[in-house]
Amino acid sequence: MRKGIWSLAVAVALVSSLTVVGCSKKKESEGTSAPEKKPAVASVNMNEGQWEITTTVDMPGMPAMAKKPHTFTTCLSKSDYVPKTNPEKNDCKMVNQKIDGNTVSWNMVCKESSGKGTVTYAGDSYSGLMESTMKAEGKEMTVKMKMDGKRIGACPQK
Repeated sequence: MRKGIWSLAVAVALVSSLTVVGCSKKKESEGTSAPEKKPAVASVNMNEGQWEITTTVDMPGMPAMAKKPHTFTTCLSKSDYVPKTNPEKNDCKMVNQKIDGNTVSWNMVCKESSGKGTVTYAGDSYSGLMESTMKAEGKEMTVKMKMDGKRIGACPQK
């Protein structure tokens, strides 16, 4: 049964990471457009485009084979520094997003877990941490995930 707990923990961590760094469905229009409704803030030092994201999950007692890094690519834009995946496909919601210099922080509330995260951008790279708490077999578990990202070019044309 312990193997099932680790599988669940890794699955929750990966879903959380995909929630955090999934593709945004918004397209930016060219030319003139209506002003954004968001309050004016200093721009985060993040270059838009396709990013390679590597996540590493850690949890006390987790087997070494479950700690292997997971790498994927996604497009990131300045319209949302913490892009979200399709809301119909997961039960998580981002709340309390804040920007302080080049660091973006947020809280995440899901059906069976909650978490908080931060990402600090440096132009074509970023590093971040996310901590999620969930219950498995009646016990509360904390999963920590390290995230490293690097811009690898422009987003592919659709």
